[in-house]
Amino acid sequence: MRVWVAIWVGSTAITRAIAAWIARGVTLKLIIIIGVAGFVKGLPWTTNIVLALVVGWLLTAIALGLLAPAAEGQPDPSDEAAAGPPIPTREELTAALHKVAAPHAHITAVAEHLGTSTERVREGLDGAGIPVSGGVRMKGRKAAVSPGVKKDDFPPLSSPDQETTQEGVVAGALTSNNNSNNTDEQGPREGMSIIQDDTNPRFWHVLTRSRS
Repeated sequence: MRVWVAIWVGSTAITRAIAAWIARGVTLKLIIIIGVAGFVKGLPWTTNIVLALVVGWLLTAIALGLLAPAAEGQPDPSDEAAAGPPIPTREELTAALHKVAAPHAHITAVAEHLGTSTERVREGLDGAGIPVSGGVRMKGRKAAVSPGVKKDDFPPLSSPDQETTQEGVVAGALTSNNNSNNTDEQGPREGMSIIQDDTNPRFWHVLTRSRS
């Protein structure tokens, strides 16, 4: 088994060396190769020469393969390249969809915007539960109709600033109400109260009271 691996590794090295040698002067090198091949073909012992070349190739490949440094336990760069870029998150996809929309968004346009592949975008959309349509229309693209996401299926953009503002308003109202309650006035009075929802503590109810 080791010999076969050595032949494969050594043959790869020989092939790369030959390709590099030809690349330094393609026209001249091809003329030389064709000329030598034609000369050898015209000789009476062509078969013997070919067999000698084959044996020499195998012996050289085995030697190179056995002398090649072992790389066991180390990641193969080709495997890392095959893994590809990471799958975009739901937030990244949402922002990209709204950014490139015209009015819908092609998967190819989203991939270009995120600098990733269409396969990764599809995986991200599937994982995020964002529907993909077989063909949607988008302006400014070479192909007007292509697989993508319809505008109605875009997830809404999150607005942290707006949420912070709303929480600040509720907190201010609660503080004002608590200060008003710390008085000597007894019994119901006219005004407004804010109470927390028992089912969902994130919501508050505004109650109005009139003087009885």
